[in-house]
Amino acid sequence: MQASVVAVLGRGVVPAGTPVMRADDPGVLGEGLFETMLVRDGVPWLLDEHLDRLAASAPALGLAVPTSLAELVLSACAKWPPELEGALRLVCTPMTAFCTIAPVPPRTLSLRVRTLPAASGLPVKSLSFGPSLTARRWAAANGVDDALWVSPDGYALEGPTASLVWLDGETLCTVPPSAGVLPGVTAAWLLAKAPSQGWRAGHRMVKPEALPAVGGVWLASSLRGLAEIRVLDGVELPQSPHTERLRAMLGY
Repeated sequence: MQASVVAVLGRGVVPAGTPVMRADDPGVLGEGLFETMLVRDGVPWLLDEHLDRLAASAPALGLAVPTSLAELVLSACAKWPPELEGALRLVCTPMTAFCTIAPVPPRTLSLRVRTLPAASGLPVKSLSFGPSLTARRWAAANGVDDALWVSPDGYALEGPTASLVWLDGETLCTVPPSAGVLPGVTAAWLLAKAPSQGWRAGHRMVKPEALPAVGGVWLASSLRGLAEIRVLDGVELPQSPHTERLRAMLGY
C-alpha cells in the first residue's frame, strides 16, 4: 500500500509518522475542523469549495483559518503519485494545520441503510467526530452498510459521512442547510449540474417512508462519490436508471 503523504503548515512535507500536533493543542479534545477531498490526477477535486466550507464553519468554533491552506494542500498533492487516487484530509486546529493523503478506501456502490435518530451538534465538520463514528459502527453491528440520520419529527437528514440526494420526479434534491445538516460539497456540485441533465435542483425535506417511491436515492461524499441506497430499513428500493449517469458526471 502506498505510504501516506503528510504536510504541516510552516514545515512543508514531512516524513510519514512525524508528530504533527502538540499534546496541549485543543484539537486533541476535538476543537478543530477538517475537510476530506479526493485527489484525482494529482489534483484535489473541488478544493475551493472545501476551503470555503471550512472557512464558513470556523466562526462557530472561534477558529482562525490560515490563509495558506491551499498552498499546504497543493504541496502535499505534488508528492502524491498522480496515477493513484488519494484520500486527502485537511485538519485545522487552534495551534496548527496539516494534511495527509492516503489511498482511497474501497467503495461500496450499493448500500443497505437503516435509519437512526440524529445526533445533536453543530452543522460543521469538526474534529469531534465521535457521533459519526459511533453511527457507522452501529450500522455495521446491525448488518447494514450505513446509517441515515432522521430528525425528531421524522425527516431524513444525512448519513454520518455523506449527504442524502434523491430524484423526485424531475427535481434532483438534497436536504436544506436550514435543517441543521452539513452542506455537502459533492451534493451541491451535483445539484448545480442538474439543469445540464434536464432536471431542476431543489432543497427539500423528505420522510424515509417516501423514498421508495422516488426515482433514485443516494449518499454522496468526496471519497465514495455516489452510492445508491438499495435497501432502507429492510425495504428494497428499485434500482435507479440514473445512477451510472450521475456517477459519470462525477467522474467516479
